[in-house]
Amino acid sequence: MIIRKSLVAAGVLAAALGMTACGSDDSSDQAETTATTTSATTGATTSTAASAAAPSAEVLQEQLTTFFDPAVPAAEKSEVIENGAQRTATLEQFNQVLAGYPLTAKVGEVTAAGDTVTATTEIAGPHGGAPVPVTFTESNGEWVISDASSCQIFGMGRVSC
Repeated sequence: MIIRKSLVAAGVLAAALGMTACGSDDSSDQAETTATTTSATTGATTSTAASAAAPSAEVLQEQLTTFFDPAVPAAEKSEVIENGAQRTATLEQFNQVLAGYPLTAKVGEVTAAGDTVTATTEIAGPHGGAPVPVTFTESNGEWVISDASSCQIFGMGRVSC
């Protein structure tokens, strides 16, 4: 059991560090999009047209809290991720991982661009954590964890998407 936890911890940190290192140096990416930034600690929002539709850090935090809670059934978790109905078996496996190796998530800075929102999120386990960009998308009027981000998080727990 100790070896499994160590492997999961190593996987979480390696994936988290790997995801933060996958940024683009192309400054034209930022020039082409209008972004709204919200600080989770102050709640301050930069004024743009997209700011009215952007979710608060608290809304995103609720989604992540549900996602990382091993006591929440897979059927309920499927409502907080994109394509959740197709990922019920994966969510059940992820709940088993979380039961043995609990993870937490704390939303930091939130950036909105078009129909997606990215939250710099501190994902932590018993042996530490790292900031990870988690992307959310709007689905039926709700902001849910994007399919790509949920699959990256599943991968941290050695669960394939």
